[in-house]
Amino acid sequence: MKLVAIVGTNAAFSYNRILLHYMQQHFEKTAKIEVCEINELPPFCEDLPVREESKIMELAHKITKADGVVFSCPEYDHSIPAPLKSAIEWLSYEIDPLKQKPVLIVGASYGPQGSSRAQQHLRQILASPDVNANVLPGNEFLLGNVAQVFDKERQLVDQQAIKQLDSCFNEFLSYVRILQADAREDKKINSEINPFFSDATVQFSTGKLKLLEIQQLFSTLPFELDFIDADDKFAWFSDKPQREHKRSIADLNEPVKDCHPPKAVPAVLKILSDFRSGVSDHVERCFVAQGHQIYTQYLAVRDTDNKYLGTLEITSNVEHLKNLLETGAFGGKAEADAETSQNYEVKEKNNADVVTGASQHEGNGKASPGSIHE
Repeated sequence: MKLVAIVGTNAAFSYNRILLHYMQQHFEKTAKIEVCEINELPPFCEDLPVREESKIMELAHKITKADGVVFSCPEYDHSIPAPLKSAIEWLSYEIDPLKQKPVLIVGASYGPQGSSRAQQHLRQILASPDVNANVLPGNEFLLGNVAQVFDKERQLVDQQAIKQLDSCFNEFLSYVRILQADAREDKKINSEINPFFSDATVQFSTGKLKLLEIQQLFSTLPFELDFIDADDKFAWFSDKPQREHKRSIADLNEPVKDCHPPKAVPAVLKILSDFRSGVSDHVERCFVAQGHQIYTQYLAVRDTDNKYLGTLEITSNVEHLKNLLETGAFGGKAEADAETSQNYEVKEKNNADVVTGASQHEGNGKASPGSIHE
């Protein structure tokens, strides 16, 4: 699990920063925690264009990509520090990376109450409509008397505090998993009932399509598509009936290694690595699955500047192509007959096949080569 931990102060020295770095080390086997600072963020001001403030957008991007956020804040005058309030205002002004994001609040202070008032105030701020974060309920970690509970190596030595922190953090991990499962289920329901929320049209260089048309084009294609994004996460699949590779909404946003059979994972990861580094752009695979002859292509997707965007996987059942080869469909006779048939005057007595242009021969009732009746 990937978490972002935000130091809730811009002070050069802070036990709340020490606490987060301790958590980063202490829980390294269960979560990857990235400690982020707010000391380089400008004071909040509506006159500044938020999307042009690189430090703010960098923090927002990290939060968006994370599974959850940990705030650690001291208590100043019964509330949170002004720089933290300013940072949250940035993160809820024209952007919303904290929306529905699981949040854990911890805090350390020199006094015995462990930033209890500041934590309560922070909960109210994070629950406001413009922030709308999912703060872990029913759990508090209030670390008081911090000057006595850390040793010289900045390790927490109070066993009762460690036990309480472990309990609180494990509750948070469970909370994140529950919210993720609920989100996947909501996404599945929404995609099945109402896959689109607007009638927008996408303008391409070669024409334009409505969103509904794009959806149905993907569903109509005689092969299935899967897209793995630049972070090696399973991002999208075409909703084709009777897929060779079974996919579900629950797979979305999961690491690609979790969406393939274990034996296939090393080969898939090697392909993605080669695509990312530019070693190759195209890989083909042929195999038999459940008695079907399957042809799969992996294609590197890049932007106009050759930046790697992800990998497109195209999978087809090619048995019908094999049958066409065996019946001589590519031998030239069928093509010649089809061309000749186009020169015939269509007459009612010929019972012309209006689908293929192939007509029955008089007298024998047999269809000419190329007809769908073959």
